[in-house]
Amino acid sequence: MNKIQLICFDLDDTLWPCMPTIIHAEESLYQWLCSNKAVVTDKYSVKELRDKRLSLAERRPELKHNLSKLRKVSLYELADEFNDSTDWIDTAFGIFYEARQSVNLFDDVIEVLQQLSQSYELAAMTNGNADIYRTEIGHLFKYSITAEETGAAKPDKLMFSSLLQQSALLPQQILYIGDHPVQDIEGANKVGIPNVWLNRQKQDWSHQQITPDNSATDLYEILELLAIK
Repeated sequence: MNKIQLICFDLDDTLWPCMPTIIHAEESLYQWLCSNKAVVTDKYSVKELRDKRLSLAERRPELKHNLSKLRKVSLYELADEFNDSTDWIDTAFGIFYEARQSVNLFDDVIEVLQQLSQSYELAAMTNGNADIYRTEIGHLFKYSITAEETGAAKPDKLMFSSLLQQSALLPQQILYIGDHPVQDIEGANKVGIPNVWLNRQKQDWSHQQITPDNSATDLYEILELLAIK
C-alpha cells in the first residue's frame, strides 16, 4: 500500500448511516408541508410520499443519477396534482436538503480521517445528494465526485474515471473504500482502483462475480492495512 497517495470514501453507510439521515430529512420536509401545504399532508403520509417518489424513479430512470432533481420533480408533480403554484418548491426542497446534510458520523470516522489526512489526500464519492463540504469533516477532503455532476451513478466507471482525471493520479495510487459490493467494489474494479469493502454489518460476501481487494469491519482496520499507528 506504499504507493497510495489518495484515499476515496463512499459516504452513505460508509461514513454515516444513510436511512436515519434520509428519514430525518423527509420528516423535516413533511413538517414544513404540514404547516405550508396541508392539502398535501391531509392526503399523503410520509411513507406514501416516499412511495410516490420511488414510483417516479421507476418511470423516470434518467433521473437515477440526480436524486436532487428527482425530489424536485416529485414536488412539481404534487403541485400539478393539487392545481397549485410552484413558487414553494425551491423552499420545500431546501428544507429537505439542509436536513439531509445533518449526518451522524460513525464513531470511528473523525479520528481515522484526521490521521489519514496527515499522509494522504482524501476524496468523497457519492450517488446521493450528500455534500461532504457541508458536514463537519468537509475540511479534510480535497475532492468530491457526485453522480449529479458526473451524469452517471456508481458502478458506472465514469464516476471513477472522473476521480482519476481530477486527481491526475494512476489507479494504483488510489485506495477506494465503500460499503456496497456492486456500486463501490465493482465500480472501483472496473478501472483498476485498489479497494476495501467496508463491511460494518459483518455480512457474508455473496457476489461471486465481484471480488474486493480487501475487507474491513471498521475504519480502524484501514489504519492497520496502511500500517498507520
